[in-house]
Amino acid sequence: MEGPLPLTVVWLTGLYFSGLKKPFVWLKSTEFKFLKMINDAGREIPEKIEGLGSVRPFRKLTLGRSDQKRNRANIKKPLITERVPRISKNLEGAISRSGLKNRDRISFHHHLRLGDSVVEQVLFLLEQMGYRELILCVSSVMGPATAAVLRAVRGGVIRRIETTGLKSPLSEALQAGEIPEPVIFRSHGGRARAIENGETPINLAFIAASEIDREGNMTGTQGINRFGSMGYAIVDAENAFYVIGLTDSITSRPFLHISISACFVDEVVELISIGSKSQIAGGSIRISRRPVEKLIARRAVQVLAAAEVIKPDFSYQSGSGGISLLVTALLKEYMMKNEIVGSFASGGVTGNLVDLMRDGFFDSLWDVQSFDDKAAVSLGENPSHREMSASLYANPENPGCIAHKLDVMILSATEIDRDFHVNSITGTNGRILGALGGAPDTAAGAGLTIVVLPSFRGRIPTVNHRVQTVCTPGNTVDVLVSERGIAVNPQREDLLRCLNDSGLEIFPIKELVRKVHNLTGEPDQPIAGNRIRGVVEYRDGSILDCIRS
Repeated sequence: MEGPLPLTVVWLTGLYFSGLKKPFVWLKSTEFKFLKMINDAGREIPEKIEGLGSVRPFRKLTLGRSDQKRNRANIKKPLITERVPRISKNLEGAISRSGLKNRDRISFHHHLRLGDSVVEQVLFLLEQMGYRELILCVSSVMGPATAAVLRAVRGGVIRRIETTGLKSPLSEALQAGEIPEPVIFRSHGGRARAIENGETPINLAFIAASEIDREGNMTGTQGINRFGSMGYAIVDAENAFYVIGLTDSITSRPFLHISISACFVDEVVELISIGSKSQIAGGSIRISRRPVEKLIARRAVQVLAAAEVIKPDFSYQSGSGGISLLVTALLKEYMMKNEIVGSFASGGVTGNLVDLMRDGFFDSLWDVQSFDDKAAVSLGENPSHREMSASLYANPENPGCIAHKLDVMILSATEIDRDFHVNSITGTNGRILGALGGAPDTAAGAGLTIVVLPSFRGRIPTVNHRVQTVCTPGNTVDVLVSERGIAVNPQREDLLRCLNDSGLEIFPIKELVRKVHNLTGEPDQPIAGNRIRGVVEYRDGSILDCIRS
């Protein structure tokens, strides 16, 4: 049922959930009854969600870094090295041989970012072949791919989208209710977990590679459209029932760097073009030149220094936002001055990180996504620059999870609230702007997680009483750094002592909210409807929040 509910009774009561007393809300209608739970992020979550069925609400006491148990589904492909995939130029024939059916799940990666043309080509062909009501499982949707996916939704080809993020015009279509089923937002680690444990089985994976050899081995480090790491696609290749490799460069030369072995590839199709590598560095990736953002970055490095985490063999990751990238640049100056060498930097890798490693400031890089051509070249040439799958990067069930070995994580955000909950998908106005990415994974794993953001953008506050959408729970966030001041999560009493003794100006986060709102006024609250249009999963598969309209 859609629309407002004619409620006659609303009350709070207690429920022993997994041995713990947890609140839920029981809504009794004159027409039907249903249960809604309040999760540990304070968000109302229904008992069942269309497309997901029964769901688990997020709990702070979810399994932690070292307590997650590996629950990996059986890999369907034996490692038979003599197996050689079929190579052709007929994508339609490859799809027909895959056994794909209506309502199956297909997958793509987004390593070509704004330069991707594979999604558009494949979805157009699927529509021509008459496929309907497919589930699209994609690591993210950017650039021209967003319009292509929207056309496929409107044409009935796609009924559900599973992604870490999406952009306009697809984001507006979600909030307008054009997508038949709620969009499932998963972090990079959450997506890898769901694929590996069989929660989201992939029937057919379309994997673009910049070059594929005659044996069917795939790489992203060679060819005219090299894009670097294929980290998000590795999980798809290892677990999908059928894999079609797509490339615009087939070679007989042996690879120096193989991203995906031929034993995981069923067919290879040569396309005229997979896209343009010149667009890889677009989107959110930029070095900030704004004075306010430079101030925030300097303060973040001061926090790192005061907390004494920049020390020999420390590990580090930053987001792709402008302030986060600037923190990395300033970090180099501090490390040079103090003669510090870190163990590794990880995540999405830029040319700046490559320079840090080559100049001796980090021993190695762990690369799940290469953000520019310098990073792509380095991955293919430097053995200390290592490719990692999304599972090794951030899967909470992976025993070797790199995110769990981080000392420092610098996060970007669209807003943060007084409970330190972070929003990275929607703005204060409720519009979809960004993605989950690996933020929930790295925040949970890092020893120190710092959120860097200006306190307002265009007179709209970003430090608020309550974020519009909880993407990264506050119990995994340690420090907020803004131009108006620094706030420390009161759970981190050790950090409070360190920073209070450092001379830095520290405020309770509620005081920062008050200061910002005195300047901007209270933000207008968007009116949300009752229909769930998007679901934000935590990395363990529990539900953090819902996007309604």
